[in-house]
Amino acid sequence: MTTYRQGIRSKGFSITVPTTGITQTLTLSGLAKQFEGIKFTQAATATPGTPVNGLTLRLTLTINNDVVIDDDIPYHYGADTTGGFHTGFPAYVPFPRALTGQDTIILRITNTAGASQDLDVVIFYRNEI
Repeated sequence: MTTYRQGIRSKGFSITVPTTGITQTLTLSGLAKQFEGIKFTQAATATPGTPVNGLTLRLTLTINNDVVIDDDIPYHYGADTTGGFHTGFPAYVPFPRALTGQDTIILRITNTAGASQDLDVVIFYRNEI
């Protein structure tokens, strides 16, 4: 039987990626015991109406020294090329991994656009397995 405490949760992060790239630590609750999946979407740029291109960033996701996504574009994980959103089912890309509550989740992003970009990241997780 699934209880409320075992239900799926999400946490969002808004990351500004400069032209030099960024390494961002993504921190979850200490009660997080199961990484379920991730989704990337474009955030609004400084100029309203100008979309961020999900093809000009490259990312690597590492969870506790386990490379989950290796040098790929956020377009493959939910970020559209037109600044919109697309989902499918489920609304995130599943990468189930056990967590301990003291986890190191690192997202490395390189930027080939020539200008800084804003990327939104949503992690889906469970507090108990």
